[in-house]
Amino acid sequence: MSPRRSFWIAILAYGALSAAAFLPPTDLPSTGGGIGGVLVAASAGYALLRRDRVGGPEEWNLAVLAAIVGAVLYAVVTVLGAV
Repeated sequence: MSPRRSFWIAILAYGALSAAAFLPPTDLPSTGGGIGGVLVAASAGYALLRRDRVGGPEEWNLAVLAAIVGAVLYAVVTVLGAV
């Protein structure tokens, strides 16, 4: 898997998990968090579908690794918080 694809999949996972954590909205901050998560997920989905129009990292570097590790850690914390 290329670093660009891995990067955008990690961002998509973060956005989807963020939206799921904040939705359904119970107050104004959770509404903003849910909308923000949806926007991040939609942007990453667009980047995955339209690779010719959107850039991204071309090599494995700290930004790619940080996105992947951050998405995994966010998933673990979200799952443990729901239990």
